[in-house]
Amino acid sequence: MGFENGKLLRVTLRASFGALQMVNTLHYDLDDSGTWGGGANDVQDLADRFRDVVIPTYKALYEPTWTIDPVVIVQEKDPLNPTAARSSWTSGGSVVGTHELTTDRLNYAMTPVVKLSTPNIGRRFRGRMFVGGNWSEDNHGGNGVIAGTDAAGTRKLILDFVNSIPRQPDIAGGISEAEARWCVYSRTQRAADLDPYASRVTGMLLRTHFYWQRRRAITG
Repeated sequence: MGFENGKLLRVTLRASFGALQMVNTLHYDLDDSGTWGGGANDVQDLADRFRDVVIPTYKALYEPTWTIDPVVIVQEKDPLNPTAARSSWTSGGSVVGTHELTTDRLNYAMTPVVKLSTPNIGRRFRGRMFVGGNWSEDNHGGNGVIAGTDAAGTRKLILDFVNSIPRQPDIAGGISEAEARWCVYSRTQRAADLDPYASRVTGMLLRTHFYWQRRRAITG
């Protein structure tokens, strides 16, 4: 896995409105082994893919009053080797949201949730992504349900974003067996030196209701 044969990366998508911030974090397990005839994974290419493919769908979740920051990717700190040198990559510039609300805005803390599944069983190998964004009564179908057929296309906006996230991009040059896998990263597993600590995302399920974001997911 990443710390032994490649890199374990944290991709940060950040939106802000004054002191308010919403952050989505994704992890990628890069395997640079088997790079015969070619090269290792090019992390800048991954950052550029997020800029070109993900940011357009991410900004569609936010009002024009919100600013979307450039994509930032950093190597995760290894709990077993915390002083190891790390690198970071950025791509793109600041852009504004494009989601126009036509009715009363819901509380900023109300957000859709996507469940991430992996081939492994157990809480340490499951993920949950609070999808940021600004939502109104048009997006709310009553009793907390996410509207499915409203004029704003609520579910489509969310799924367009989730489906734009690169799954297993080929970001190695030349002929190579290197892989870059979107994963659920368990710091607990890594700190205990247990395998696996990075489990490949194999499925996603958009839950039917809005949920309240955890405090660390929205600050201000």
